[in-house]
Amino acid sequence: MRAGVGRFLSLQTEVDSMERDETRLFDPADVESAAAAFDVDPDRLSHVLARHQRAVEELPGVEDIVYEWRKQYEDPLLARTETAYYVEMPRTVWDEFGEALAVEEDTLAALIQVHRRTVENACDVSPEPPASVAYVALDRTVGDN
Repeated sequence: MRAGVGRFLSLQTEVDSMERDETRLFDPADVESAAAAFDVDPDRLSHVLARHQRAVEELPGVEDIVYEWRKQYEDPLLARTETAYYVEMPRTVWDEFGEALAVEEDTLAALIQVHRRTVENACDVSPEPPASVAYVALDRTVGDN
């Protein structure tokens, strides 16, 4: 029985470590602030941030989705670094992400807030995106070993 608990704790530590790696793009203070503003558990928000980054990486991939967005939308790329893409997208993209992630409205609002703050801090952009536009930050290193 104790070996099973040990294995579980080891797996949980591994999952927690993966989520920390998948949320490294986001300032923990921004996660805490958004969680408090929308009354969302900070651990839940971190988990959703990690799921979002993983989902983009798994299908179709960060590089591919940004390429597609650049073809589909007028100049969405705000900045690109070795580790991240910062884009502005129609707000409806977040609705699609929210559906795919099956998150509640308050959690989605907190998720959007963290991305907004991340893009604002990384790029020379307005703290509030234009109407019907939202900021998205994508980690280019998710999935790298």
